[in-house]
Amino acid sequence: MKKITSLDDYILREIGALSRCINFMSDVKFKEIKLQKGQFMFLTRICENPGVNQVELSNLLKVDKTTTTKAIQKLMEADYINRKRDDSDKRMWRLYPSEKAQKIYPFIIGEENKYIQICFCDFDEREKKSAYESVKKMRENIEGVWKKTKNF
Repeated sequence: MKKITSLDDYILREIGALSRCINFMSDVKFKEIKLQKGQFMFLTRICENPGVNQVELSNLLKVDKTTTTKAIQKLMEADYINRKRDDSDKRMWRLYPSEKAQKIYPFIIGEENKYIQICFCDFDEREKKSAYESVKKMRENIEGVWKKTKNF
């Protein structure tokens, strides 16, 4: 019988499971405000970066341009965002949160903060900082390869 190759580490599986848990709970909670699956990620980044364009938004969220385009369209249809032509490049659209989005943004961030509190239960400040720095470094390490793969 052939030996099964094993993983060097299970960290990515743990991060993936954490992400899926939070996304599922967020999707359930945000149905209350008529946000569809995963739209909260796009909406929060637009609120935090008014005037961001679609390419920048895709890069921030590490998603493909098609996914971004679909999410933007749905958010516009729900009156959560507005888009305006870029002043210098008329081919580019700039994205802005609507008044409706600005009103629900604190609710979304409040939920995100609840998940952060749950995740960091029983962590001291040093452990929180260490976890953040480690995951950030992992993201920075892989980001260059990701950009080459995505042709950014």
